[in-house]
Amino acid sequence: MSAATPHVVVCGGGLAGVAAACEAALGGARVTLVERRPFLGGRAFSFRDPDSGREVDNGQHVFLGCCPAYISLLRMLGTLGHTTLQRRLDTPVRDRAGRRGALRAAPLPAPLHLAASFAAYPLLSARERAAALPALAALAARRREATERLDQRSFGDWLAEHGQGPGAVARFWDLIVLPTCNDRSDRVSAALAAFVLRRGFLESPRGSAVGWSRVGLTRLVDPAARRWLEARGGRVLDGRGVASVEPGVVTLGDGERLAADGVVVALPPGRAREVAPGALPDDPGLGTSPIVNVHLWYDRPVMDEPFTAVVDSPAQWIFNRTAMGAEPEPGRAPDGTHHLAVSISGARDEIDVPRARLAADLRAEVEHILPAARGADLVASAVVKEPHATFAAAPGQAARRPGPRTPMPGVALAGAWTATGWPATMEGAVRSGIRAARLLRGDLRG
Repeated sequence: MSAATPHVVVCGGGLAGVAAACEAALGGARVTLVERRPFLGGRAFSFRDPDSGREVDNGQHVFLGCCPAYISLLRMLGTLGHTTLQRRLDTPVRDRAGRRGALRAAPLPAPLHLAASFAAYPLLSARERAAALPALAALAARRREATERLDQRSFGDWLAEHGQGPGAVARFWDLIVLPTCNDRSDRVSAALAAFVLRRGFLESPRGSAVGWSRVGLTRLVDPAARRWLEARGGRVLDGRGVASVEPGVVTLGDGERLAADGVVVALPPGRAREVAPGALPDDPGLGTSPIVNVHLWYDRPVMDEPFTAVVDSPAQWIFNRTAMGAEPEPGRAPDGTHHLAVSISGARDEIDVPRARLAADLRAEVEHILPAARGADLVASAVVKEPHATFAAAPGQAARRPGPRTPMPGVALAGAWTATGWPATMEGAVRSGIRAARLLRGDLRG
């Protein structure tokens, strides 16, 4: 093998692995990407629900304007055109009592871009809004190093220290923390929550703009990444799991051995320890946090806006997939139904509830919140549970998340659970893959 053309094997075809493979190919390496499932995309995937017969995502994976690495990856793969990104944040919010408001960004410098919207936010009392302003200002003023020192405490404790009561936490702060960190403020590292609020909402008017896919999530990555890599001399081995990783060689489950100048292990921590114990000798002890999504198809439109947050309700976010411009699968015409997806983050209470009961309970909740749904017929429903959707963003997680460098020469780690500084997001996954590939490139160049 020519030293000028190193061979890099990437284990795992999720977003971290795809990003690592693409970055390695951009750096001149010959790449082999190994994925044990028959498709790429990892935990951001879509599938055909066997009961409803419809394509659904395993979760409503939105992204924000402050996610440049993820956006750049889709642009490079040629699939960014299948997404929509708001010009500025525009998020309707409502509660079970029928009150409605919104968080909207104005075309003003940060953090003034949110001032008018927050001043009129009806789901907090005037007193709660006034008390929240010093807390927001304290977050905006914190330097990165000071923010990182918050990791040992919960964001709930930090909020209480800054005068935020349970009502304000439930109706404002958790509106942001729950979907981005996949847990409530009282369970989340204050450092991670502060990072999300600063990066997404306080530093730039564009940072909090919401983006989403109009196609099934798998189609954003596969076959686009496969074609992109193959056009640059790489190859994708799908349906082939990794059995073990040693310096210089990756052994597949069927016994094939791949000689490698560098290896990126882009697998969940349990699998990474299983196949490469030398790279991750100890369990990082991050734990996991679940997500539940309930899909409901009605026979008529029941909601106008593309999505809405709902406070004081188990239906935390309702996404109107029809109004969001969902594109049908190739060769399948739209069936005329109105598709809602209800997303429940940190779903510890819901994850063990039977699917039929979850569908019935969330249908009742949606019909309480959306009057137009009460007279509509439910055509189909589907419940998607992800018990281990993300790592648990608990206090102390930063010290337990390993970086890309491992004790094994020529082997790097990637994954949203590694030390990216981000919560378990698509952006964090992509950043981790890029970082791992660049580390190997530097090592291989010596």
